[in-house]
Order: sequence, then structure tokens, then C-alpha cells
Amino acid sequence: MRVRAVLLGLVCALLVALPAMSQGNPTGKLSGRVTSEGEALPGVTVTVTSPNLQGSRTTTTSSNGDYLFPSLPPGEYTVTFELEGMETVTQNLRVSAAQTVPLDVTLSVAGLTESIVVTGTLEAISQGTQAATTYTKTLVDALPVGRTINDIVALAPGVQPNGPAKSAATGLGSITISGAPSFENLFVINGVVMNENIRGQAFDLFIEDAVQETTTASAAISAEYGRFSGGVVNVITKSGGNDFSGSLRATLNNQDWEAATPLTVTQTDETVPTYEATLGGPILRDRLWFFVAGRDLEQSQTLNTASQTNLPYENIREQRRYEGKLTATITPRHTLLGSYSEIEDQEIGNATTPILDLDSLVTRETPQELWSINYTGTYGDSLLLTAQYSEREFTFIGSGATSRDRIDGTLLIARALGNGRYHSPTFCGVCRPEERDNENALVKLSYFLATERLGSHDLVAGYDTFNDIRAANNHQSGSDYRILGTSAIIRGGEIFPVFNNNGSTIIQFNPILRGTEGTDFKTNSLFVNDTWRYSDRLTFNLGLRYDENDGTDAEGKTVAKDDNLSPRLAMTFDPWRDGRFVFHGGFGRYVAALANSIANGTSSAGTPATFQWAYAGPAINIDPNAPTSALITQDEALRILFEWFDANGGPNGPLPLLGINIPGGTTLIRGSLNSPSVDEYSAGVTARLGNRGLVRADVVHREWADFYSARTDLTTGQVNTPNGLQDLTLIRNNEDLYERVYDGLHSQFRFRASERLDFGGTWTWSHTRGNFDSENRLSGPITGGLETYPEYQDLRWSAPRGALASDQRHRVSLYGLYQILSGRHDLSVSLLQSYFSGRPYGALGSATLIDPATRANFVTNPGYQTPPVRVGYYFTNRDAFETPDIFRTDLSFNYGLTLGGLEIFLQPEVINVFNEQRVDTTASNLFDTTILTADNGGLCGQSPTGRCLAFNPFTERPVEGVHWVKGPNFGKGINPVAFQTPRTFRLSVGLRF
Repeated sequence: MRVRAVLLGLVCALLVALPAMSQGNPTGKLSGRVTSEGEALPGVTVTVTSPNLQGSRTTTTSSNGDYLFPSLPPGEYTVTFELEGMETVTQNLRVSAAQTVPLDVTLSVAGLTESIVVTGTLEAISQGTQAATTYTKTLVDALPVGRTINDIVALAPGVQPNGPAKSAATGLGSITISGAPSFENLFVINGVVMNENIRGQAFDLFIEDAVQETTTASAAISAEYGRFSGGVVNVITKSGGNDFSGSLRATLNNQDWEAATPLTVTQTDETVPTYEATLGGPILRDRLWFFVAGRDLEQSQTLNTASQTNLPYENIREQRRYEGKLTATITPRHTLLGSYSEIEDQEIGNATTPILDLDSLVTRETPQELWSINYTGTYGDSLLLTAQYSEREFTFIGSGATSRDRIDGTLLIARALGNGRYHSPTFCGVCRPEERDNENALVKLSYFLATERLGSHDLVAGYDTFNDIRAANNHQSGSDYRILGTSAIIRGGEIFPVFNNNGSTIIQFNPILRGTEGTDFKTNSLFVNDTWRYSDRLTFNLGLRYDENDGTDAEGKTVAKDDNLSPRLAMTFDPWRDGRFVFHGGFGRYVAALANSIANGTSSAGTPATFQWAYAGPAINIDPNAPTSALITQDEALRILFEWFDANGGPNGPLPLLGINIPGGTTLIRGSLNSPSVDEYSAGVTARLGNRGLVRADVVHREWADFYSARTDLTTGQVNTPNGLQDLTLIRNNEDLYERVYDGLHSQFRFRASERLDFGGTWTWSHTRGNFDSENRLSGPITGGLETYPEYQDLRWSAPRGALASDQRHRVSLYGLYQILSGRHDLSVSLLQSYFSGRPYGALGSATLIDPATRANFVTNPGYQTPPVRVGYYFTNRDAFETPDIFRTDLSFNYGLTLGGLEIFLQPEVINVFNEQRVDTTASNLFDTTILTADNGGLCGQSPTGRCLAFNPFTERPVEGVHWVKGPNFGKGINPVAFQTPRTFRLSVGLRF
């Protein structure tokens, strides 16, 4: 049934793609110089052919012997150099997306035999100014690695999958590149931006067996790319060919094939196949190709709640992906490329973690759709025009509570239990579905100019416009209420809320004051880039990009009208003119896209307001030793709380506010919000190890500017609200108070010891430091708070400098691939050895600013309406602790049997062969960092009362055991996903032709 569904989906995807004629793949370049006896050789005919190219392309060398092929589909190429009276030279090489492959050739007088030099796939490591790495499908299939985009990108140097959110499916955190926040990378598939609008990670708009290659650029990136401060990832899917080809694969997984982690309660013994199918070939040979693919998954697995309850729950995922693609050559000089992708996705048992109970689970749908159109035309011998347009759509349906009732739809949070959530799901599933879309249009001209004295120029100029579109009424719960309780008592799987009346329980109301009209955050860009080959030794890359933001929030208000220039300057130096050693260095400025959630955060439309009050009603369940019969249930506790709240006037009453934020009211953007940017300095060297190997190392230094910041001080003023006069907060940019600096050594190599033995690997040493992480797991990008009520904090303990959360000093991946058999029976074995050093964290808690004995404030209020009652406080250095180092050994066998033109393949894999089980280093939300203080009812054994004492953060240095203690599970994993992937067996079987 599933196979038939996939095949039907392939046909449907093709039918949809046929009229679309949509966008094609990012291309690569091939350039070089032809000489003879040390002199430039003009008039040489250079021809390229490839299974990925419709027909062949031909050019002739200029007066200085230079040539350029500016727009080649990625793949393996044969390049032939011919000139009457000279020998013909043929070379085989690989061209990768977004990379320029250098190929210089020397011709000799005719009479010698034809020379063939095979360079193979070493070009997967870039040799020019841009630091980039390409992983082909062939290599990925042979190694014991996951085949998702994140799995592949994580192999590249400069990449660390340790952003704030970890995927249970891949075991990886969100991707960070060269020290940037995880939401500031650019992910592109077949030329279409596939970034998720809030957290910036890549959508799953791909089918693994359809991916041809993945290229990750981490430094010295061309001015053709913008809207990022980290790196650029280009994913290319297959396009068919002159010969029919296809595959059918079933990847088998079973939770029972996984070793248990220290917190695993139960596992589902059910073998779950993921089916993939691809088919491509000619409709008209060398004129029109098609490619279709499909993927089907129906998975049921057992997951666990937080460690406090360990309640297992079933997570059921039903997902189907489809892709259709056309490549059409209208004439030898004009090409149309097209693609369409769609995802149908339903998940039963989705949760916004950490959760404590099964009432927090939801059933949601997240359909996606993508289409695009691309044209490439050659005019004359030197001018190339590219134009493309694309749209991507993503929708959340049913993602949240199923009731708007104030009891059933209110989210409870246990602050002292790692902010565990229970009682009702996060967000609202019966409100308007959320839409996260984008539109992108690009026009680009490429011109090749060769001069006798000043070398050759590969000139590129273009216009790029991108629109980030989001329409959401961002309800924070079904009822719009969240109760931040002091703690919770857990008895036999039942949870009883602890609502103390000492200020440690907070009533939070998040109403949507106005419905959304949708955002339009447009970035209009102009760019020019010149790859100037001045001589055989020197090549320069001179680029400049102009980005203009025109941002309109969800209520139609302009919040961003800024612009920025991004120079990109780099050079390569080949001292011996033979490619053995190439030195490179450069400077670049990268300007990120506007963060949607920040720029739209002051819109009154769709954005939740925040009102907070301290609960001072009857104390509920504050005796941890009370018998279960005496404890008050969740529903009854909420009734008591709301009865007290209503009796005191409810949200419009006279109760003093702890905090208030009214988007468009108490929070504004005045003037324009600017995009963050980063300056980069890089230097490195590439060395070719004969025809067998290549090694590259780059030193990268980056410094960020224009951080998002929230400012509330005596200069911002106050505004009238329905709740009276309130302090005004301004969202703006600030680079004086905040710091983010990155230093890294990105190294990589590949070496073919023989036709049977292949080695490769990467090592990244890096240090990301500063005083502001810029993002968290739940919200994605966040504003800094160092300008918020500055009299109530001190940078020494509110924002100490140190290693940031994404810092990871060492990340090493080494692989070996050995071909045991080849021919009709094909057998290989591969080994991947990984080492990841730990990641830092500190003891971050809070300090109460009111003396509990006298109720006097520790800070004299200079005139604020709602000064903070408590502030964040680092009781240790930001990087005082570190998660364990991770070692992992993965093993894969690949067997294929060829019968005629059909290959039957079998691939068993073992991940984490030695079953190392340490707390993972990839995401902060998976290990406990709870700090207990007087603010959340902490018990301190060294204090006179047995309870943690309040302290004056400006005059006292808090003592561990007196003023604060680590939570009982501090530094420990809180659920099974908190640990590195346990020993896991998986199996892929299928056929291909």
C-alpha cells in the first residue's frame, strides 16, 4: 500500500511540475588558463560534457589563454582542450554548486599521445577564496551518517549542531556556522530559500535519495549571497538525464534496535520502514528531462516526558513528501528549469518540551509547498542572464490547546522543576492556523572579460528581492493565561500544583489585542562581484552588496527602513603556479536578514501582550509532605487562583503589575530596526597532495554588531494604557553593551590512498565568546535586556563575559572507506570516528530585589512605574561548567549485487558501536540547569532557617548553600534525548538502476 502511494505521488508531482517550469539548481563554474611552453595560448577550443548537462558546451580561450564556463550544473565533467597542431588533452573533474573549480592546462606540440588526467572528486574541497565543502550523495550513502540536511552539513568544518533546540529524529541541535546564532544561516534547495521563518533552520523540503550534493560555505563568501551572518548551505537535487535511472529504498528503524539510555522507560518493538522512490530520464534526449521522487513514513515510537514523571507516551508521525522537476533546453543557449515540492505531515503526540504530563500533547498538521521558475540564457560568447522566481508555504494547523476555557485551556508551568509544562498544551490549536511563507525573485548578469595586460574578469551583477511573510495570532495558550507556579508535587504520576503566595507564583495573561494582517519583511539587494585573475599567481575576488530593508509588521506599520553595504574582498596566491600550495585571505561583511519575531514584536496585531501579577491568594499545596488526599487538584487549584484574581478585579483591576508588555503600546520601534551584521577576517592555505589528496585549513575571526536590544530607562518615557501609566520599552539596535566574537580554525582533508581505500575528515577548533547568546530554544531570536531598567542590574552578574552557549572548542570527524569487492558483487565498509568536546553553561538563577524581612527595596526606584521585582543572576561564571566530551564510533557495510542494469543493495549500519552514553553537547534544553533560591522556594542546608536566604545583589556575594543551591538534577539529562544517540542498528535495502 505504501509503495503504491509513493508511486502515485511521483506521478502527481510530475503532473504538477510540468506546467510550472520552475526554478533549477544553483550552478558551479569552471575556469582556467591554457599555456604552451610558458606562454598563453589563445584560440584553444574547450569543450565540457557531463551526464548532468544537456548536450555539450564549448568556448575558446581568449588572447591571454583564459576561459570560463559560468553556469554548469553540478556533477562529474569531462573537459577537452583542442587546438590544431597541438595534442588534445582531456581531464575529468567534479564541479560543485556555488564553487569555482580552477583548471589550468599546458598543451604540447602534436605527436605525443593524448593525455588524460583524472582528478575525480577532490574538488569537493574548494581551492579558491571561499571556504566550502561539498558532500555528494555517493559519499554520504557510503558512510554511516544520517542522510538529512543537518546530518550532512554537520560534517563540514566550521559547523556545530549545538544550537538551542535538539531534534529527537537526528540527535542534533540547530545548526550554527562560524559562530553565528543558529537563525542567521542561509539554506537554499535548488535555488529556493528553505529557512524556517522564526528559528532559521532548514525545512525538510527534500527526499534523501533525490539529493545529489550538499555544499556548505563557512567563510569568504561571494557577494552574490546575502541575508546571513553565519554560512550558506546549497542543496542540489537530481535532474534526470539522457538515460533512465531510478531507485526504490526502504530504511528500517525500530526503537527496540536501540540501546536504552539512562532515562529510557519503554520502547516500541515495531519495525518502521521509510520508503523512498526516485525516477528520472529523458522526455526528449538532450532537450527535456524529468525527475520525480517520493517519500513515505508512518512511524510510531515511545517517547518520555521530563525526568520528574518519566511517563511514556506514543508519538505517531505520518508524513509524505513529493518532488517533481523538469530541465528543458529550448535552444542550445536558452534553458528553463523547474521544480515543485510538497509535504503532507501529521503528528500525533507533539509537545513543546519540557512537559510533565500527557495533557500537554497535541495532534497537529504542518503541510508545506514550494514551487519556482528559472531561466538561463546565453547572449553572445560572454554574457549570461539568469532570472528566477520562487514561493514557499508552510502552515501550522491544530498546534496547541483544544479549548479556550480558562480552566481547561490554561498552561501551568512548574518553575522549580525546570519550568516543566503541564495541564494544557502550549499555544492554541483551535485558533487561526499560522502561516510562514516566503517569496524570492532574482535577476543576475554574468560577463567574462579577458584583457592582455590586466588578466581576466568574471563579472557578476544582479538584483535580489526577498519577502519574509508570516501571518499568526500567536496565542501562548488556549485561554491566553499561563500560571508560572512555584513548583509542583508529583505523586504516582499525578501532578499537584504548588502556588505559594510569597510572590513566587505568577499569573501571566497574554491576550491578542488585534488580529494579524501578515508581515512583509522585504530585503531588496543589489550586488556586484568580480573574480579577477590578474596572473598565474594572483587572483582577486572583489565584491560589494547593497541590502535595503523595507519591513512592514502585521498591523501594516513600517518598522525597518535601513540599508547596509557589504564589501567582500579576498585573494589567492599560488607561488609556484602549479596548484600545489595556494594561499588565500580576505575580509567580508555579512548582513543578516531581519528576525521576523523581533521586527514584528512591537505589532499590536497577532502579537501577545504580557501582563504579570504576583499571586497573593490562599497558599496551595505548599507542604511537600502532605498526604495525597489533602492535596488540591489542578482544576481546583486554578479555580481557587482565578476566584482570588477575579475578586481583586481580574486583568483590569488594581492589582500591582510585576511586568507589562503591550506590543505597539508599551513596546515600540522608533525609526528603523537594523539588521545585525558581522565583520570577518580569514586566511588559509590549500595543499594538493599529488593527484591523491587535498588538504585545506582556514583561520576565521568574526565580530558581530547591531544586536537586537530592549531599552527601558528614564529616557524612554512612559505611556498611558488601560492599566494606567506604564514604562515604555523601545526595541532597537545596540553594539556597545553586547559582545559576540568568534575565532576558529577550520581544517579538512581527503586522501585516496588507492583505488580501494579513501580517507577524509574535518577538525574544527573554535571559541565563541561574549555576553549575549542572542537566542533561546522557545523563542528563537531574542532581544538583549542590558538596557532594561539598568539601575536594577550589574553587568558583572547579569551578563558576564565568557564562552557562549554554542561554544565548542573541538569537533572532529574522521572517516575511512575501504572497497573490499568490486564488480558484479560490490562490498565496502566504512568507519566514522567522532570526537566532540563539551559545551559550557553556568549557574544562572534569579535574585529578588526586595528584602523579605523589611519588604524594603534593594534599589531606590528613580521613577519607574513597574520596576522589576527580580532579576537574572549568574552565581558562577557564564562558562563555569561543561557538558562531557563525546566519543562515537559508527560503522557501515554496503553490499550491492548487479544483475543486468539493476543493482540490489543492502546497507546495515551500527551507530555508536561502543554504546557511549554521556549527556549530549548539542542543546541546552536537555540537561537540567535549575538553580534554587528564595525566589522559587529553594532549600539551602547551610542557612539558619533551612530555606535559601534572599540577598542584596549589589552589596552581597551570594554563598552556595546559603543563598542558592543547584537543583537536585543539575547537570543531568532530563529525558532520553538528552544523551548521545545510544547504540543503534538500522538497515536500508532497495534497488537502483
